[in-house]
Amino acid sequence: MTPEHQPHNYHICIAGHLDDRWLRWFEGFQVTCSPLGHTEISGRMDQAALHGIFNRIRDLSLEILSVQREPNEA
Repeated sequence: MTPEHQPHNYHICIAGHLDDRWLRWFEGFQVTCSPLGHTEISGRMDQAALHGIFNRIRDLSLEILSVQREPNEA
């Protein structure tokens, strides 16, 4: 597996809070609602899984505020 295809830990911040019925769309990932009015979806994923999450966010018409990748451990 090439380095760009290896899984990384990602944190995706979206505007608003997810309704409980939509949480199953993000099973396997940590979903945290902030008192500031946004939701963070985080977990270890490769590029295919990351794009799958983006597709789910798009399908729910949610606004992405930020995407951060944690650096790999040496």
